[in-house]
Amino acid sequence: MGDRLYFERFIWFDSQIRNGCYPNASALARKFEFDIKTAQRSIEYFRDRLGAPLDYDASRRGYRYYDPNYQLPVTHLSESELVALLASRKLLTDAAAGPLGDELEKVSNRLGALLSNGLKGKINPERAFSFRWNGMAASDPVIFEQAVSALLSCRLLTFCYYSPLAGACTARTVEPHHMINYMGAWHLIAWCRLRNDWRDFHLARVSLAHLEEEIFSPRDETTWRPCLDETFGIFQNRERFDVTIRFSADRARWVREELWHQDQSTRDLDTGEVELTIPVSHEAEILMEVLKHGSHAEVMEPIWLRDRIREEIGKMQKKY
Repeated sequence: MGDRLYFERFIWFDSQIRNGCYPNASALARKFEFDIKTAQRSIEYFRDRLGAPLDYDASRRGYRYYDPNYQLPVTHLSESELVALLASRKLLTDAAAGPLGDELEKVSNRLGALLSNGLKGKINPERAFSFRWNGMAASDPVIFEQAVSALLSCRLLTFCYYSPLAGACTARTVEPHHMINYMGAWHLIAWCRLRNDWRDFHLARVSLAHLEEEIFSPRDETTWRPCLDETFGIFQNRERFDVTIRFSADRARWVREELWHQDQSTRDLDTGEVELTIPVSHEAEILMEVLKHGSHAEVMEPIWLRDRIREEIGKMQKKY
């Protein structure tokens, strides 16, 4: 058997010994619901292949370590590495618990149990870290699984896609190339055969998905990577333009600490204000971002976007 088949058993057996419970083959068999012979082979593998210093205590009818300093080979990590893994595990679980469901939870719990045993403190790792997104649109677990399968097996995926702008659904057949979790929501970057171009599909808007048998040849990463990296946000168009936003002195204290895009530039003004310039390709997302700062943000360039925000503010005034 491969090492992975024994992994969970070793973690449990090791923790039982460290807690003074003197586990044996019978206890291991009951815990994992297999026969005594399989349990005994697992213990022998633990001792002979992983070098566990096991000593059978007849009076307690179970095993202990004759060398209490022994550690499982997979736990030989520094405390900073353990903390980094715990935080990453929690981030993955919080970001994808809905779509990935029970399987991710099982893996997450196993990894958490292993890593937390290596930390000196007694704080519960599940309570030590958390991540939060507002307004997150959850994906359907079945559709998420189909998208992942299509992506990893290079198979076509057919589905109905709802566009909030058009208010209608269209049938799409796509070649999945990448999945990204943006602000807590999953997006699929794929070549759309209907539009004959790259598209970003918000998985929460996908329905009636079907995994096709046809295999496609993946396209070079340089053809779809610009859909993610070249400009601000997740909304992308073909044309790129720079946007300059002036923030008030009060808001500038926070803006200077933020990374909106890797190609951004900032300019400090004598008034204490700051001007942020970022590359953008879609007005919708930058419009929402500017408006959320209220009177603390003013678009300086381009003029047409400044006019667009003025129009939006006029519409807002009529409502208030």
